[in-house]
Amino acid sequence: MDFSCFLSGMIRICTEPVLLFFWWKKKRARLFPALAALIVCFPVFMIANGIRNGFAHDEFYAAYLKQGLLYGIFEEGAKFLMLRFALESYDSRKDAVTYGLGHGYLESFFAGLSCFGLIGSGNAAPDILLVNLWSAIEGALSVAALTVIIFYGIRTGRSKLTLPAAILIHAFSNAFMGIFRFSTPIVIGVMTPVSAAVCYAAYRCWKALEDPYGDEY
Repeated sequence: MDFSCFLSGMIRICTEPVLLFFWWKKKRARLFPALAALIVCFPVFMIANGIRNGFAHDEFYAAYLKQGLLYGIFEEGAKFLMLRFALESYDSRKDAVTYGLGHGYLESFFAGLSCFGLIGSGNAAPDILLVNLWSAIEGALSVAALTVIIFYGIRTGRSKLTLPAAILIHAFSNAFMGIFRFSTPIVIGVMTPVSAAVCYAAYRCWKALEDPYGDEY
């Protein structure tokens, strides 16, 4: 079980960096958006965590719904502001994917440390490796997909539609996984098709922005 904890931690910590490496190697993607996203995530999560700590937790479902909406607004809102105003020169579809992978890394890093912290404790769940393998893949793909959807809205002037959609999808995912955290089959069984649908929507947005005459970075 300790090896499963170690392997789970390594998977969570290494997934985004490995994906970024291949993204940079195969697609010549620029890496700065990932660094910018990671830096921005620190104050975003600190402020959101501070607000969450002030929530009343006497109502189980309401607490998770409010938490999901809070993080949806802060995380997807931060992506929008950065891509729209701070990273105007990083305006390719590849940059959006890079930014998304960087944005998701902070949470993955601390999840990996949590896995390492279970080594020798005897408290690790039997399915810890499965859960973290799924979480690493689903998390990386989903955060990149939502970022592409937001980027599509910015490029096409449809942010009034795409930003609220990204916020609500994020809120639902966060709340659902919190409410049903006691059941891995329910979480994976429901969130896998949801994430697949989000990735498909992002793929359609990606293709819609394709410029056959452009020389995209």
